[in-house]
Amino acid sequence: MSKDRNATLYDKTGAAFSFDHEHDGTLYVRPLVKVVMQSGYGDDVHEQEDFEPAGYLVARNSTDLFYAPPVAAVDAELAAKRAEIDALKAESKKVISDLNSRRLAAERELTSSKAQLDQWMQTHKGMIDLGKLLDGKILYPLSVDENRYHGARNIPHIPKMKDIGGLRVEGGDFEKGKEWRVKRYLSDSYHTSFQFFDTEEERSAVILSEFDATCAKFRERPNFDTTSYTTSTALHYGTLLEWVKVHPSLSIPEDIKAMKATNDAEFIERRKATLAAELAAIEKAGE
Repeated sequence: MSKDRNATLYDKTGAAFSFDHEHDGTLYVRPLVKVVMQSGYGDDVHEQEDFEPAGYLVARNSTDLFYAPPVAAVDAELAAKRAEIDALKAESKKVISDLNSRRLAAERELTSSKAQLDQWMQTHKGMIDLGKLLDGKILYPLSVDENRYHGARNIPHIPKMKDIGGLRVEGGDFEKGKEWRVKRYLSDSYHTSFQFFDTEEERSAVILSEFDATCAKFRERPNFDTTSYTTSTALHYGTLLEWVKVHPSLSIPEDIKAMKATNDAEFIERRKATLAAELAAIEKAGE
């Protein structure tokens, strides 16, 4: 057995002792006791665990102490460490799960708040635009509405600023519990609804988008008529020409132009065949 003072020895249970001295085959040792040391001040206090020899001696037979912990004790210590690690993992998993739940709840709340803000901005857009105008900001009006006959859009109209009479407001009566309401769209002196856009580019983008949608509607039921004087009740090629006339930045898509060219060529051929048949009928009648 070791004669080195303070050497660490272990019994069969895994308990640790610090060797003090030996007499007549009996070892006198001090049990190692756990001590907790603190460092720091105030709320910033750190704890550190250590083991120190006790202040008293115990006698043990030299055959009862060993240089290393017994296998069972080591296994028990490893199992305890694994359990501790598993507990830490479980706690970490729970903390992460809670944090993710809070993050998702915050994201849902943020999405809901953004939707409410967007709705509020749309509901009160007229008043917001009025505020911008009163601040001297230049806005760009545009009137776009759906054609109730063919389902596409009417040709967008750009109202003149001098014709813009004011906001469309529904009167309220607070004594009867009726609120004042601002319409989503403004109205000019001709009672034409319109919206303001912050930039000319935004307005132009809306005009282009509506024209693209109208062309898509045209492709569903192509009508190559250009002689009809009205574009308000029928969607035909003349309607698209009128769009381009009113808004020169637009151009009829190439595929629709090609469809028109094919239709015109077929019409000419049919007209030639009709005239040829009429001419043959006249010549036959003159014989």
